[in-house]
Order: sequence, then C-alpha cells, then structure tokens
Amino acid sequence: MFYEELDFIKFDHAKLVEDVKKHVFTLGQQVIQGEEYETPQYNGFGGWSLLSRTGEWQDGFAFFQSSEGIAMETYFPTDDNNYKSLQFFNIAMSTEYCNPTEGYQGEIARVLDQIRDLGFYPSRARVTCLKAGSKSLVHTDAYENEYMARIHIPLITNPKCVFKCDGTDLYMEPGKIYMVWVNLWHQIRNDSDEDRYHIIMDAYDTRKITKNFGYEGNIEELIEFHKRVRKEIDAAVITPEELDRFESVRQTFVTKPKK
Repeated sequence: MFYEELDFIKFDHAKLVEDVKKHVFTLGQQVIQGEEYETPQYNGFGGWSLLSRTGEWQDGFAFFQSSEGIAMETYFPTDDNNYKSLQFFNIAMSTEYCNPTEGYQGEIARVLDQIRDLGFYPSRARVTCLKAGSKSLVHTDAYENEYMARIHIPLITNPKCVFKCDGTDLYMEPGKIYMVWVNLWHQIRNDSDEDRYHIIMDAYDTRKITKNFGYEGNIEELIEFHKRVRKEIDAAVITPEELDRFESVRQTFVTKPKK
C-alpha cells in the first residue's frame, strides 16, 4: 500500500486552516518552485516553508532535492561526490530542513510538535499550493529502495485533486492525515478550478507505529551524515569552468523567451 491514514494524530482542522490563513498566507507571496523553468512539474507548485534549513519561510523550494544522500551524478557528474553541483543548485539533505520559520505558530506548531513527539522527525514542512488546473509530471522523488515518505495534511481541497500512484487516484480528505511513499512513481493533479492547499513534510517513522512506513535505519546516523555532507558542500570551491558547465545545465530547464 502506497499510503496510510494516520488517525492517531489528533488536530482541529478548522483551527489549523484558520492559523494557516493568519500566520502563513500573510507572510508574503508564495514561492513558486522553479517558476523560471519550463518543465510543467515545477511551474504550478509552491508555498511557504514551516521548517527550513535557514529558518526563513522562502527556503525549501529548490528545483532539485536530495533526501538520504542520493548521488546527484545522475544530473551533474563531478569528481568530488557532487558537492560543487549541490552547492551551485542550493541543494540540501532532507533532515537539514528542521528549523521553524515565522509560520510555525498556533495549531500549526501544535500539530508538528505532536508529529515530532511521535518519533517521525518531520523536516521540510511547508504549506503547499497546487495551482488550479496544474499537475506534475509522473515522477519519483527517490530511488525505490531508498526510504522516502511524506506526511500530507489536507487543508483546502476537493475531490478533483488527487495523488495518483499504483493505479489509484487518492483524494486526501480534509480532517485526515496521510503518509505516502514518494519513492514510487506518482503524479499530483488538480483538475479543479480552485487552488489546492496541503501541509506536507518529509517524515521517518522511527518508532514503527504505522503499518507500512517503519524506518529501519538509524535516524541519528542519517542526521550526522547529512551534517558531514553540508560541511563538504559549504567548503566546495567552484572553478569558472565548472560554473559555466553547471549554468549550461540549468539553462536547459529555464524557459526561453518566445520569439
């Protein structure tokens, strides 16, 4: 099963939506992930971060992401474990997105604190918007044998907004919380004329209280690994030639002006 309802997490949906409108929507215009890119996967999705690497609500919407340390040589081969390309594209590891932002208030904070207390180690939490009429490409966010799961808390949505995976169109209902595998091929779609809003976060079920999402790894070792990777990323020095090469890769995704 690619999803599971987490009915043991209790929250007030109406209060949560109220606090998102009060503390998050008022932060400023949402970040659209990769709005300069022509790839449709990235031009209708964005939002406001609740947990980010820098503690700023605008952080956490990089074009490329990495979770347990996926080798980025798939896109940017280098001789130093891709630290230079990770720096250039402002990539962070999943557990680095752990610092509360200005939107971490009220019922939002209470729910996320509850999820943390249950041993899920929430990271990269954000209020996301999937624009009306938008959809992602069919994609996977990690290798199939890599642990990569997310918790979804639907806020404002409707039955025309679905998470498609494994032959199933999952409509996530307001008032419920879901955990889904994103290391499987999937697509998100909003076929309605209204924007869809969810709270989404990376999560690791370290206490194995779910039926399908128990984390077999050592979360503390993973966090320390990510810290070591960050030191290497920050210390990397990009030569002018490498800068040109990375920029040429980036330009392959950037929307070209119409003639």
